[in-house]
Amino acid sequence: MKEITAAAVIDLMKKVGVEEKVIKKLKNDVPLLKQGIDSIDLPAILAAAEKQYDLDLSDCTADKVKTIDEFVSFINARIK
Repeated sequence: MKEITAAAVIDLMKKVGVEEKVIKKLKNDVPLLKQGIDSIDLPAILAAAEKQYDLDLSDCTADKVKTIDEFVSFINARIK
């Protein structure tokens, strides 16, 4: 399977209803919870990633995917 990018993670965020004004301001290396993504959005994004990429991400926690860059690395490590 092809590796995902930050753009793919942002697309997942859009699918689960993260507000466009939040998405426009996101930085890849800043913790998501400090950028307007809340503790409800993050599990929804993970669930969308599980479905989209047919993965089991049950071991994923907010500590493992604090930033978009970490999210991308975490997902890519599992799709190889």
